[in-house]
Amino acid sequence: MSIISTAQAVPSRLFTIYSSLYDSSSGELKERLESWATPPSLRTRGGTDEDGEAATSLFTNTLVEARKLGLVEEVGDKLRIPDAARSAAKKVADSKVPFREHLVRILFDVEKAEEAQQSAFLLALSWFLTLNPLSPLGFAQPPQNQMREELGEEYKRTEITSLHRYQNFLYWARFLGFATIVGGRDADDGKDSRWAFPDPIVAVSSALPIVFSKDKEIPIETFLNRLSDIYPVFEGGTSRQELETMLRSPPPPDNRRISSATSLALQRLHDRRSLKLISIADAPVMIMHLGKQERRVSHIAKMDSL
Repeated sequence: MSIISTAQAVPSRLFTIYSSLYDSSSGELKERLESWATPPSLRTRGGTDEDGEAATSLFTNTLVEARKLGLVEEVGDKLRIPDAARSAAKKVADSKVPFREHLVRILFDVEKAEEAQQSAFLLALSWFLTLNPLSPLGFAQPPQNQMREELGEEYKRTEITSLHRYQNFLYWARFLGFATIVGGRDADDGKDSRWAFPDPIVAVSSALPIVFSKDKEIPIETFLNRLSDIYPVFEGGTSRQELETMLRSPPPPDNRRISSATSLALQRLHDRRSLKLISIADAPVMIMHLGKQERRVSHIAKMDSL
């Protein structure tokens, strides 16, 4: 089981458990926490949540994933947040900050993700980032056929094998800064008209201080190498490379092209003046895909605001 395959393990539910414990260094009784985390209307025997899941599993299955991710530990009859999942700062106004930081440390470290039984998420996200943001996926339409065409039966390693798993994946990709979901339900016929597309601008932006460190300008290849060290789902990262070995049509070994998802994120950061994309004559370049246009980039500079 993982955050993809466990229907109840959406970001908001794991955060509910985490935030309920964040201000209590000694922890809380499990029964008390369960009463807080489970809506009163679902506490009766046989009750179900909005996804049709038994109310008894709403809390317990979410807690299983929270434990595997190191967000919660059991001490006697109490549940508490481990020190490793807290912020190093003495006071944090928003507990969602250390919550996300801890998840990034676990989910995007290949070894830690495997220990937490979350390796499928890295493969799924690597695949998602190979898609064209200009051709969004239907939120209510599972992409198994497309994945089977591109990955064969290896697609099952991503655990995206049903609609609920696909939607769980999208919730996590959005929360971690790699996806956007737009649209809603049609009020007249009740159809789900939401669309999802890869949009890693938040993830890229969050990594910029570490990527540049003390540098002001670096080659594009150095930029991508440092970015993929933080998020191995980007070009050159270990998870992305593993995904590419699964593709029926893998990119060539000397590939100099940047995926549309990464390219559009970089271009938007350039437009916002967070980054400056540079092309220096005679310097090695990589090619960004921007819809019907391409852009050659040799270096990336940080702006003074970083």
